[in-house]
Amino acid sequence: MEMALVERLQELGLTKREAEVYLTILAKKGATVKDLLDYLDIHQPQLYNIIQSLIRKGFIRASAGRPRIYTATDIGSLIEVQKIKLDILKTTLEEELKKISLTSEEEAPYISLVRGLEGVVSGILEVINSAQVEIRAEMPYSIFQEIKPYLLGALQRGVNLYLLVYPRMGPIEEFEQYRDQLKIKTSELGNFLLVISDLSSAIYSKRRFFSVHRAPISSTEIYGYIIHEKDLLLRLLNIHNNLWVKAKEVLCWKPRPEIYPKLFIEFSMVLDELEALLRLGYLPIVSVEGRDIKEGNYITLNGAVKSVNRYGIVSNFVLENESGIFTIGGFDAELEDVEAQLVTIQKVER
Repeated sequence: MEMALVERLQELGLTKREAEVYLTILAKKGATVKDLLDYLDIHQPQLYNIIQSLIRKGFIRASAGRPRIYTATDIGSLIEVQKIKLDILKTTLEEELKKISLTSEEEAPYISLVRGLEGVVSGILEVINSAQVEIRAEMPYSIFQEIKPYLLGALQRGVNLYLLVYPRMGPIEEFEQYRDQLKIKTSELGNFLLVISDLSSAIYSKRRFFSVHRAPISSTEIYGYIIHEKDLLLRLLNIHNNLWVKAKEVLCWKPRPEIYPKLFIEFSMVLDELEALLRLGYLPIVSVEGRDIKEGNYITLNGAVKSVNRYGIVSNFVLENESGIFTIGGFDAELEDVEAQLVTIQKVER
């Protein structure tokens, strides 16, 4: 019997023996107890217990009369029922957990460990689903294939996506309609698995866990880290950005007046966009929300971007309005006038 099918059915809550009985009934398009005893190496009392369990779980049905003929329920219908149950469970748990989080004054840990491939994928989905403005991500193609529906869901919510996939990229036709919200690139080699939401939460895992060039690693040996420390996220992004600028473009928006306004949280991305606009002869009009570095208070500035400066470890842009000229830096800025937390390119002018 195909062990892969047995293992998949075990993931739906069956035991190994229950999966074997279900698949036998399915293959025979109906079977009696005698048929099953003749085909399977199993004792009659054990078989009766398995049959009753499969009936309770909805995997098989019994005919009226004697001898009873057991038929298999369509697997697609079973999975749909499981989805409905999981959706109800998800809604209930989210509501109850929200009540707990509102009454708890303790902060979440800056870094926490997740184990197993399922734990890592679950962490990725949690990060993606929390995004409101942008997602920065670098991942192997195998993971991209698995989480593709959730990335599309984020795009449907209006989130901007910056994605690097390695060591190759497959078909992405379903992303075409979101061209003005995304930048997808590919590279033969990646640094790690990294998904960051709004520069506030992320998941990180080692590249070697997903390498196609090395011996496969058991899914239970894979682990990753959920990270909520902004400074650490920026250090990881520095490594990622070195590869991002060299990676091959697959599907990227083109700077032009009709795609704005557009919001940016991660500062290097807005600098790239402003540089591209200035090279094209546009004058970007932006609004900046952030912290006045000298006074420490939260401010909002509106104005035109005159230039972008990048030298050494200093990166900023110059904003001009009727009140004067201001230098705008990113997280942990010290030499600039404003530490930007959110930049919106409102429009561009000639």
